[in-house]
Formats: sequence, structure tokens, C-alpha cells
Amino acid sequence: MEQKQNGQAADGPQEARSDVSASATEAWSPLIDLRDTGRFLAVLASLKCSLAISRRPSGVALLGVENGIPTLSACLLPRSMGLAVGNQMGNSRLAIATLHELMVFANVSSLAPLYPERPGHYDAMFVPRMSYYTGDLDLHDMVFDKQVVLAVNTRYSCISVIDGYFNFTPIWQPPFIKEFGPADRCHLNGMAFHDGRVRYVTALGETDTPFGWRDGMADGGIVMEVPSGRVIARGLSMPHSPRVINGQLYVLEGGRGQVLTIDPVTGATRVVATLPGFTHGLAEYGGVLFVGLSKLRDKRGPQGLPIEAQSADLVAGVAALDAASGEVLGILHFYNGVEEVFDVQVLPNILRAEILNPRQWTETPSITTMNGGFWQTQPAEKDEEDVRRAEKSAN
Repeated sequence: MEQKQNGQAADGPQEARSDVSASATEAWSPLIDLRDTGRFLAVLASLKCSLAISRRPSGVALLGVENGIPTLSACLLPRSMGLAVGNQMGNSRLAIATLHELMVFANVSSLAPLYPERPGHYDAMFVPRMSYYTGDLDLHDMVFDKQVVLAVNTRYSCISVIDGYFNFTPIWQPPFIKEFGPADRCHLNGMAFHDGRVRYVTALGETDTPFGWRDGMADGGIVMEVPSGRVIARGLSMPHSPRVINGQLYVLEGGRGQVLTIDPVTGATRVVATLPGFTHGLAEYGGVLFVGLSKLRDKRGPQGLPIEAQSADLVAGVAALDAASGEVLGILHFYNGVEEVFDVQVLPNILRAEILNPRQWTETPSITTMNGGFWQTQPAEKDEEDVRRAEKSAN
């Protein structure tokens, strides 16, 4: 079924295709062409959640489903990368790594239905709340650890705390890294945070020279235990996004387009699924794995990756897998506006969300306090003029 912006439907092939209008953003084409090649949208709808998707060329999208129709909002940000979702005082927080900043957005859910641009439309509204000026750290996986953000600082080959005291505070690095500096020595990229601590990390090489991992990126990837630094698996092709889910360690092997489980004791790997894209970004919710899929970067040329043999058939999108069986429930393809999906996070209990970048928020600021909140639809000077005009009319 083909769903147009005006909500009219027409019969079509087995694939569900949707041309969705992205609201309030210059980051997307006027019509975003999505295609569900299975039950992706039905699964997302049944879970009553939305996805936050960090994508390239650049920007973050919030994707949900309401009444069977996909909802999509997006904002333009400079080189968006890692994401983290947290909760504070009952409202979601969304951290987004960008080129020189780590930005934290807050969901002002009480004001969402009152948004002046589309009243009564949204059930969540993510607005910029704070920004940490980090510099160019190439931040990958991130997580909220209480009130601070932990981030994989790829450029400096370490895990860092981002809290505003410094640009970043390094708290762990692989034991084979002997120097500290901005040299990206092993392309540390992934982090599995479980039970309140970092348990595992991924890197593209066991190397200690500036960008030394590039020479063996096709099969030099490793998974390490934290804090010991013990290497539990080697020989992986561009591993990313380690996660502990239901007691199992999952890792995405991007260079093969695969989802793996790895035994931390023996290092034995099991292929859960092989997907038509470079796998990057993994989240689990309600027994479903959401996996980001990307096309290969043409500007880099051949890298010797196994997945390059099928590069013409690779897609940019998100796959939904049954976590218990590995069955592919559906794949949502992006046919324009997206070349790579960098990270995927779940936003529970949200169906129709909007996200405003700092410029958009400045044009219509939301003000929230413990005593309530407001949308500021005009400057203070105009408020004063209105009051004086009303007083004059009353007299």
C-alpha cells in the first residue's frame, strides 16, 4: 500500500511504500521515500515506541507509527554520530554527538500538544537543553550514566566522561595503547554498558600507531573486556555496537553485514543474521533487535571488505529482527535523504515526536520550569506592546 502525504492509500505490491513528509527541517527532501519490505512498521507500531536514528549526510530523525502510518521528524545537525537515550524526572533525554559538540535534548511532553506550529499533533517534543563543547572527538557509542554521559572517544582511543568540567575526561583506554593524543590509534568505536558499568568494547584494530588500524580493517577487528582489556575475539571485519542483551553479548560485524553473538569466555561467534547493508547501530526493545544499515562510502574506494562483493545491493535503513530466533521481521529502506545509519536508539511510549535543532528552537522557544511551561511565540517587547494596547482599549 502506498501512503501519500495526504493520507490517501492506493493498492500496490507486497512491499509497503510510504512517501512521508518530514516536518520543519531543511535536512530532508520534501518527500521522504520509505519502503517496508516486511512487517517493520507493524512491529514498531505493536511496540508503541519510536526510533531515534542518527544518519548521514547529517542529521537525526525520529520515526514512529500512528494508525498504521509512519511519522517522521528530523533536524539538521553538523555530522551527527553517536546517540544516547536517558530519562530524567519522567521525561526522555536524547544526547547527540556532533562535529564539535555533544548536545542534550529534552522531551517537553507537556508542551508537545501545544506546539504553535502544529497544535494537537505531537505527543513528544525534543528541544535542545544543554551543549558540551567537546572539540572534534569523533564520538561513537554513548550512554547516560546517571547525570553524565559516557562516550567512546574514537579520536583519542579512550572512553570518556563528558560532564562540562573539561572537554572530556578519559577513564579507560586499551592496555596496548601507550600514548595519549588525537591519533585514532585503534579506532575504538563500540561500548556495551550493562548493570551500571562498561563491560565490553570494540575496535577496528589491535594497533598503537596513528591510524594503524586502516591496514587491517578487513579482518583486524577485536572485542575487548573492560576493565581488564582482555581480547575475547579477533579476526572480525569492522565490528561495531556491542550490546549485552538478555545475558548475551551481541556485536555487529559491519564488514560482513552480520549480527553476531560472541561467547565472552571462548570467543566463539554465532551468526544471528546476515543483512543487506553495513551494520552499524543496535538497540533492543520488547524482544526485537533494531539494526542500522548503510551503503558503503564510495569516496573511500575498495577496502577489501567481504561485503563489497554485494555493494550494488546494499541499502540504507533499519532492520527489525526477532531477538530469540534471528528472523528478519522487516527492513525499512530509505530511498533518499540517507546514505548511512550511524546509530539507532529506542524512545519508549512515543508515537509522534518532533525534534527542533537550536536554530528552530530559537525561533519558537519552549520555556519549562517546575511551575509549568510556555511556548514563547513573540519577544518580550511585543508582549509589553500588547499589554499596553489592551490597557488603552480598556480605558
